[in-house]
Amino acid sequence: MMLDTNDNKVLLNLEDPFGRVQVYELLDMVEYNREAFGVFLPADDHEGDVAILRLVGKDDQKAESYAPVNDEDLEQAVFDLFQIKNLDAFDFGASGFEL
Repeated sequence: MMLDTNDNKVLLNLEDPFGRVQVYELLDMVEYNREAFGVFLPADDHEGDVAILRLVGKDDQKAESYAPVNDEDLEQAVFDLFQIKNLDAFDFGASGFEL
């Protein structure tokens, strides 16, 4: 489920392999090889791992849904672009990054 909150945050409920649901916040959209990807971080745990999801739909600006990316090299390439694009917005330290 995707939620657009009053403060313009996009939140997404994601289920892990164990069936636990966690709310993720959209940090940014990244285009790679003519495809759009969302970079998400757990909304209540900014120390967690990011989730990279492919946008599914006809409009690149608004996803109808998101699909998992099952390719570690692709995920890393998208995350690398996200880092370059957001050098001034986030602290990308050796132990992860902070908002």
